[in-house]
Amino acid sequence: MKKTLLSILLICFSIQGFSQFSNYFENKTLRIDYFHSGNFIHEYYRLDELIEKNVWAGSKVNLIDTFDYGKFRIMMYDTASGILIYSRAYSSLFAEWRTTNEGKGSCGNFSETVLIPYPKNVVKLVFQSRDSLNNWQNVENMIIDLKKDFILKPKQNKFEINALHFSGESSEKLDIAIIADGYTINEIDKMKKDFEKFNNYILKANPFNENANKINIWGVAAISAQSGITDPIDTFNVKTAVGCSFNTINSDRYLMTLENKTLHDALTNVAYDQIIIMCNTEKYGGGGIYNFYCTAAAGNAVANFLIQHEFGHAFAGLGDEYYTSEVSVEDFYPLTVEPWEPNITTLVNFEGKWKNMLNKFTPIPTPATEENKKIIGVYEGGGYMSKGVYRPYIDCTMKSVKYNAYCPVCKRATQWMIDFYTK
Repeated sequence: MKKTLLSILLICFSIQGFSQFSNYFENKTLRIDYFHSGNFIHEYYRLDELIEKNVWAGSKVNLIDTFDYGKFRIMMYDTASGILIYSRAYSSLFAEWRTTNEGKGSCGNFSETVLIPYPKNVVKLVFQSRDSLNNWQNVENMIIDLKKDFILKPKQNKFEINALHFSGESSEKLDIAIIADGYTINEIDKMKKDFEKFNNYILKANPFNENANKINIWGVAAISAQSGITDPIDTFNVKTAVGCSFNTINSDRYLMTLENKTLHDALTNVAYDQIIIMCNTEKYGGGGIYNFYCTAAAGNAVANFLIQHEFGHAFAGLGDEYYTSEVSVEDFYPLTVEPWEPNITTLVNFEGKWKNMLNKFTPIPTPATEENKKIIGVYEGGGYMSKGVYRPYIDCTMKSVKYNAYCPVCKRATQWMIDFYTK
């Protein structure tokens, strides 16, 4: 009886969600390109372009972001009723750059993109940012009237799209676009082999292996003019499809791109919720930012770990659990504020993290001893800091170079996100 009632409720919620989508949106995407400027103290938004895409890849049921993750958030309101009809939280390179020594002084200017369902009526967009206490503050408002605003059609490209893994309709699945960078026309075979490797790295890792029927993975065969990935430390500079480079924000292994619009233009012909950039290099490196994109060095010996670790950041909002490596960010986690990432805590608000997964006899903090090796606890050290920040497990893919070794807390957070996209 309980199972039947639950099934009825789920059906009702699904019908209600689809009804809301059809009331407010067309089955298309509005791509919003804008400039995000400022430094550690100041912050500004300026609209760049509005671009129409002919399909909406996101959920048509879960339109309101319920996770409270990320550094920034976009809220879309129907102007006639004042109802919140869509929201999405995310982070960006700007968020990380402004915590560096450079970002605490000079002003930076970054191109960013958010994708929203295509509104039928006039809407109000509110861009929000977290303050020093992690509370949301309104920073910029925009009125979007698609009957008056100039809407661009997407730039067409001829990049081949490969269905690496297909399980169904995009609006009901998690769609992952893997785009190649640094592969020339003469390296197509290598690119396709790397696509298959990345596809397997994702689908063979827990909990993705248990959710393969909820995932679509697309390979975007972007062709670069030159082979390899730019490495400023070694004065190696090449022209590639989406412009990835090592030494982003002065961290040698941090492999990202500042060519935001080029990246999204290259993805014009594919439906996607998440972006992975597959980089043609053997050098160890990668990066991942929540609801932004992630990268991984395809030719590195631990590429399987890199893709799972960086996708953990980009998809599930997982934080780094290591605390001994050099990073360029400074004071990334104030100890008087609870981090938003689900797998690290300062104990300011541990109730909202994994406390309900602890055995009642587990001490807080938990000693990192051999007998606690398989015990969910509260272990000091994480988020680049050896003191004051705690992680849930002694070891995990988010801490060490180990593939398919998410701890139970990271697995749970990842499963939550898969369910959000697919229910």
